[in-house]
Parts: sequence; C-alpha cells; structure tokens
Amino acid sequence: MDRPSIRLIGDRRMQCKDIPDAAFLEAVRSCPGTYGPSNWRLRWDVQARLEDALGSIPDNLFLAKAERLMNRGLLGGCPCGCRGDYHLPEECQGGSTCCPDPKG
Repeated sequence: MDRPSIRLIGDRRMQCKDIPDAAFLEAVRSCPGTYGPSNWRLRWDVQARLEDALGSIPDNLFLAKAERLMNRGLLGGCPCGCRGDYHLPEECQGGSTCCPDPKG
C-alpha cells in the first residue's frame, strides 16, 4: 500500500502530537505477538492497526512517534524501524538495554 509522504490536518502537516499516545499503544497491544522473549509486534501490523483507527499515517511520522514513545519509556523495540518490532515495557525481557528507564 502506498502511503502519502505528508498528511494534512486542516491546513497544516500532521505531527506526532496528532497521534494520541494511547491510540499508538493500543495498536501495539491489539496486534498479535510474533516471536522473541518480549512478544514483539511487527511494525507493519502496528501501523496498519493504527491507521485503521486514525487514517493514513506517513511512515516517517509513524517512526518518529514510536521513537518519542520509546524515549519516554512507554514503548520498547527498535526506534528506527529496521527490526520492525515493538512491545510494551511491561512485556520486556531485554532489561535496561531495550527499555531504559527514561528517568535515568
């Protein structure tokens, strides 16, 4: 499926703040886990589930939102999307190397 490189919200470009944290995390939670110790969800499944709820989301914006959630300790996985896996911190078995405490 070809996704647009930008999406407009009114007269401005869609931004990370336009994707609710809860909606993103619910998309992760609702996808079936695939493999690995942390019940990883594939990026493409998560993005498809989130788009079902919110409409089309450009890839770069989706990845930026994932990275922000990871930096805040709300999501585990790979922020660049190269591995294509996400999981909830409470499911993480990778310890501080995967889901570091954002408070240090």
